[in-house]
Amino acid sequence: MTDELTDLKSMIEFASGRAERLFRQQGVIHPMYHAIKSSGQSMIIPALNPNKDASVAMTKVLFALEDIDRYVFLDEAWIVDDRRGQIGIDIEKANREGISRHPDRREIVMFMAENRRGEMMMASRFILRPERGKSSLAPLKITDTTEGKSEGRMVGLLNWEKR
Repeated sequence: MTDELTDLKSMIEFASGRAERLFRQQGVIHPMYHAIKSSGQSMIIPALNPNKDASVAMTKVLFALEDIDRYVFLDEAWIVDDRRGQIGIDIEKANREGISRHPDRREIVMFMAENRRGEMMMASRFILRPERGKSSLAPLKITDTTEGKSEGRMVGLLNWEKR
């Protein structure tokens, strides 16, 4: 299985397919990692602690102990999506007050992949919740991360030193 998962895009596409199946069965995606060791062995790791900061710290240690070469993290998240073309959404205010309460919020399943070389890729799928019927996931949308700098608690979980 890991031969086809050598690049971040294929890892995200693989995780997206698995998320589709899980979401169809459970109606929810819980935070988890699909990590691949330097040996090529795969590991599926749930969030290690309900506290996000503690979970990330524990995951960094586990990744170092298990010699993880690359991973994709997936979870449900909120984003602000200005579908009306409004200029000047105050993102800082939305972050302070809670994006989950913002009128232009959207639910997504987000995918964030990194490898030891410091390469990163992000993607998302909107969660579609119709008034009637089962919720589903929109098609995968990969975000170009080559132009910007990413930061946050979920970035840099691997030591990027070359081996």
